[in-house]
Amino acid sequence: MSKKNLDMSGLLATKGEGVPANDAPARPIVTNRQKDEATNRRNKETPPSSEFVNLGFKVPKEFRHRLRKIAAHNDISLVEVLREAVDLYEQKCVK
Repeated sequence: MSKKNLDMSGLLATKGEGVPANDAPARPIVTNRQKDEATNRRNKETPPSSEFVNLGFKVPKEFRHRLRKIAAHNDISLVEVLREAVDLYEQKCVK
């Protein structure tokens, strides 16, 4: 038996020529602009990476998709989305 050569050239994007998935949210074009106060505030409070721990829990696929859309829309990390959510929860519910 001889192996058939498969043309796999279309599977990988050439650098700079990739396109986002059809359902990917649009992201604003970032230019040299001033960072807003909320971004600067969080950067000062972020602990060193050695202090991070794995939460180790699973979430439904749709919930993960919602988190990622929020993060992409606001150009922030998933951790930042969770921090803001916990902050808002504490302001509203914890007294």
